[in-house]
Amino acid sequence: MTGRILVPHDGTEMSDRALSKATEFASALGAEMVIVHIVDSRFVPPSATLGFISDRTSLESAKAELVRILKSGAEQMLKKKIDDVRKKGVRVDFVLGVGSPADEIVKVARSVKAGMIVIGSRQLKGGNQLKALGSVARKVSETAHCPVMIIR
Repeated sequence: MTGRILVPHDGTEMSDRALSKATEFASALGAEMVIVHIVDSRFVPPSATLGFISDRTSLESAKAELVRILKSGAEQMLKKKIDDVRKKGVRVDFVLGVGSPADEIVKVARSVKAGMIVIGSRQLKGGNQLKALGSVARKVSETAHCPVMIIR
């Protein structure tokens, strides 16, 4: 392990669990952490986008504005979490990205030279659901260059 742990965080309880576990590892190993939040720009809901459109505003500029707002909200959400990690003596940075979450997480992991990814995953229940098929955690675990720990 290179001493850098990547933790994708989307604001969910499962992400908080992954962040807690990664903080434990980083503290014990003397590793750095990088928290990443990806705004999924592929699925901007039309109803949300329409609220930003005026006669002179294009759909693309409305989408860009919505992504900017989502990134700003993510940054605010992560500030407290970053402060909490730093209080535990762990060096931590964060990265905000836009795109397909699994693909972007893997790209960020490579770019920051992460030695490990700790990611939360919700457990799908029910007989008709395909458990975790298509999930971000599954795709990250299949395409990452480093070990991936999935927290449930």
